[in-house]
Amino acid sequence: MKLITLDINWPVLIIVGALLFALVIFLIARNRKDKKNLEHKLNEDYPKPKEDEHTTDPDDVKNN
Repeated sequence: MKLITLDINWPVLIIVGALLFALVIFLIARNRKDKKNLEHKLNEDYPKPKEDEHTTDPDDVKNN
């Protein structure tokens, strides 16, 4: 019975590993950028309350 051994092609393995590492780094950076854009968009879409000068705060009103 003959034992079959496979030789590892190290240069190809290193190139593929480096490409996968670069892809992961790229996806993480892209995700952070998209998250910042989404937060900015959601903050801009939220209606800001209008401040009226004539409104009174219930805590400031004293009961006489």
